[in-house]
Amino acid sequence: MAAPKPSLTALLVCDMVIEDKATNKKTLVGLFTDIWSTSFPVTHHKMGVYFCLTDAEGAYDVVLRLVSAESESLIAQAGLTLTISDMLAINDFGINLPVVQFPSPGRYEFQLFANKEFLGRKEFRVTRVEAKPS
Repeated sequence: MAAPKPSLTALLVCDMVIEDKATNKKTLVGLFTDIWSTSFPVTHHKMGVYFCLTDAEGAYDVVLRLVSAESESLIAQAGLTLTISDMLAINDFGINLPVVQFPSPGRYEFQLFANKEFLGRKEFRVTRVEAKPS
């Protein structure tokens, strides 16, 4: 029997997700919805994504895709394998991406999949700003 499709209750973008190994609590550092740069391509050295799942039981191959919202071109991808034993549990997860390069200004989004089923997305903007005179 196939694992049921999980319900996504949260999807947040930040600089980093830190997990306390003793308590399994997550700390989200630097939540954001915008990245600004004076030139492109721009490299963002730390990106984390926190997500929360419920209504899940069984084995899941989770894939997190970062794409251009306009063209759907793939910028980065990460994944993990999860086994969830309690259908009623609320499960918190974090994925950290070490280095991400954005080719141009625009709207980008993280897309989350479990066992190839789309669960949800989180959009953010990458914006060109003028350099401040020195």
